Amino acid sequence: MFKKTLVCLTICIMVIAGLPLGAGAAPVITAAETTSAATALDPVGSNGSIDWDKRTIEAVGYGLPSSLSKSPAHAQLMARRAAIADAYRNLLEAIQGVKVDSETTVQNFETVNDTVKVKISGLVSGARIVTEQPLADGSYQVTMSVNLYGRSSLSEIIADTTKSAGQQPLPDPSLAYIPKALPAYTGLVIDTTGLPLVRAMSPVIYDETGRPIYGHTNLIPDYVVSKGMVDYMCTPEDLRDLDLGQSRAGINPISVKAIGLRDHNVNIVISQADADLILAANAQANFLPKATVCVKQN
Repeated sequence: MFKKTLVCLTICIMVIAGLPLGAGAAPVITAAETTSAATALDPVGSNGSIDWDKRTIEAVGYGLPSSLSKSPAHAQLMARRAAIADAYRNLLEAIQGVKVDSETTVQNFETVNDTVKVKISGLVSGARIVTEQPLADGSYQVTMSVNLYGRSSLSEIIADTTKSAGQQPLPDPSLAYIPKALPAYTGLVIDTTGLPLVRAMSPVIYDETGRPIYGHTNLIPDYVVSKGMVDYMCTPEDLRDLDLGQSRAGINPISVKAIGLRDHNVNIVISQADADLILAANAQANFLPKATVCVKQN
């Protein structure tokens, strides 16, 4: 168990700290025969979820009135307190299950880093109540939330407690690329429709040769903390923003189709030709380090 945890942590630190990722052969998922309806919510833990649109982690708690309650009002108050305590526990469980990258969850960080564990506890203690309501049977329901990105967020904790080797340059186009005049692109949209993509905080984009062309180490750290590496676009509102040029990819993004997935379906694979085009366009406009990447799911 310890060996498995150590391996997971090593991989995670390589991604966050700027060490090169292995580009060897990895199983690639090329298509899904069926896909479920797109949603911005990913269940995590027993009563938690990640809302990728709101960029939050939420958990629901339930409480029952105490048999020692002295009045209906007192019973509701006791049920509410129990629901809040349950929501705190469920939120901590949800946060621990968040995928940082293809191999690592937040719990892997906590296992070997006491500083992360303390900061996660502080994040949960500062959680806000999103909704609450008494239920018909006398019990109480509370939903609590913390930020996935931005100030006082999970992303900030991971960035603050992990050593960084600094921002690494993106690779050059391959020798197969023939230079040509390109418009001023503003970002990147990758269409993963039909693929069973698993969302994570730190995905990597590879080309079909195994070359990583976009990862955490290539980005300006402040952008990663404030808004994350990619926007997962799946709701009607998301898709409308893409069409109107109102997404983080801007008004003139490069749009490419993913040809597969790898590493537990977290990391995206595109063609070498598309990768070369993206890298050439970025060399001209330098948009990728600002995390101007949208991943379309439908």
